[in-house]
Amino acid sequence: MQENSKSSNNLVLIIALTVLLFGLIGYTFYNNSDHKEAVKFLQDEKEQIIGNLTAMEEKYDIAIAQNTSLSDSLSIEKEKIISFKDSVKNLKKINSRTLSRYRGQLATLKATNDRLIEEVDSLRLQNNLLTEEKDSIDTQLKIQTVYNDTLIAQNMKLAKKVEIGGAINVENVKITAMKMRSNGKFTETNKAQKTDAFKVEFQLLENEIATPGDKEAYIILKNPKGQVVNAKGTFIIKDGNELKYTDQTVVNYENADLKVLMMIDRKGEKFEKGVYNIDVFVDGKLAGRTKVELSDSFLGL
Repeated sequence: MQENSKSSNNLVLIIALTVLLFGLIGYTFYNNSDHKEAVKFLQDEKEQIIGNLTAMEEKYDIAIAQNTSLSDSLSIEKEKIISFKDSVKNLKKINSRTLSRYRGQLATLKATNDRLIEEVDSLRLQNNLLTEEKDSIDTQLKIQTVYNDTLIAQNMKLAKKVEIGGAINVENVKITAMKMRSNGKFTETNKAQKTDAFKVEFQLLENEIATPGDKEAYIILKNPKGQVVNAKGTFIIKDGNELKYTDQTVVNYENADLKVLMMIDRKGEKFEKGVYNIDVFVDGKLAGRTKVELSDSFLGL
């Protein structure tokens, strides 16, 4: 009877221990599952923080590339992001307290990121408006420049017409070889050896739109060799060239016909035979020309 009672007690004990063992195993398994889930949750939080930091870093790269006045501030904040991201990546022991602190730092960095990016967008908008305004001004300036160039060209063309229309023309240019008689009077000749002077005559024509006043007239006499006879000096013509002249005079022109007479005396050796050309310049412009031919004397007569 006692043996049966003892066996019964042992069986109860075995069953109780078995139940306890299974309960312990179940509790351990349950706790272990909770731990894994907690670790996975913390790891996911860590990766999410790193992802957010990477996204902010890319925004800074885009903003810095726009080369605004905020580029230096953007670069400093980007370095903070990189440093913080490295700290999160190198985190060995993950716990909720550490991640909570990192989430707070992430929020601060994100607020700065949002503010700076907003300022960059504002600056870009202002720059776009300024660029559009500048393009508009440039277009207007080009249009004005074309208009001014056209107006200048028209004015130059008009001025040229006025200059041409206001030029003083010369006609009846005549050159006569003269010899001096014993009584001091001059008579015409066509003999080179007897020529003591050249009489040059020409007439300034009436022009109502020409500018009245004193006008400089220059005559250039060239011998058969093309040399200027009795050169007194030089003067500048309209195209800027400098020419030697034989004689010069100043006449008072009042927009009416005006006859001019000039004498060119022989200096030194006698004139040689051949063709002598004479050009008349008024106000620096060639106004007329003519020529005369001198021949040899016959038996010195």
